[in-house]
Amino acid sequence: MIKFFRNIRKNLLTDGKTTKYFKYAIGEIVLVVIGILIALQINNWNENRKQESKVNNYLNSMVIDLSSDIKAYDRIIESYELQVENNTSIFKDKNYQEFHLDSIVSNITSYYAMHQIVDQTYQKIKNSGLSDNLGSKELNDAINNYYFNGINSINTFLQYDKERSTRDDDLWFLTNNYEINISHQATNTINLPFLESEEARKKAIIATIESNLGRNYLRHNINRKRIGIIIAKQTKTEAEVLIQLIKDELNN
Repeated sequence: MIKFFRNIRKNLLTDGKTTKYFKYAIGEIVLVVIGILIALQINNWNENRKQESKVNNYLNSMVIDLSSDIKAYDRIIESYELQVENNTSIFKDKNYQEFHLDSIVSNITSYYAMHQIVDQTYQKIKNSGLSDNLGSKELNDAINNYYFNGINSINTFLQYDKERSTRDDDLWFLTNNYEINISHQATNTINLPFLESEEARKKAIIATIESNLGRNYLRHNINRKRIGIIIAKQTKTEAEVLIQLIKDELNN
């Protein structure tokens, strides 16, 4: 009997140790899980901080791009408005015929914009997979709309205007009716001799200007440049609004 109770006591002590060890093991597991969760949280926090830093860098770089774009739009608008004014003067006042030949040439020449709007920062953002994670939905939509619609619209027009303006120059400068200096295309124009006098050449170019073909070329250039002014102003406004949205996002 005494031996029996000793065995029970021994079993109870063994069971107590097992229970105690089991509780200890569970505690260890819980601590490990908590440690893993904390490590994951810290890692996620670090990754989010890195992504936020990368996004902020992209946004700051985009502001620089947009500021450059706005300056380009201003140059385009100024150039187009001057051409509209010069071309229109041909229709409004025949006094242009008294101008020096070079001045007449300047009034009819179709200048095109050399600048193409770039989207290098936006392309980097797309390649990084962050094009839809740049801040608020309003900002994301504005950025994607500007670079997908606005940039494509202005660049498509600039390319079109370049092609048409080059063709316009062919009318004025590649002709058998007279000889003429293309002074606007080079800063150091070589003064080559002409077969005819300036008066004769001036009379010939005026005849081309006053022809139906010449006037239609001028009309088309005026209308084309007016459209360009509208597109450039609209896209400039979009760029200005986008800059403000980006600054608001960065300040939050």
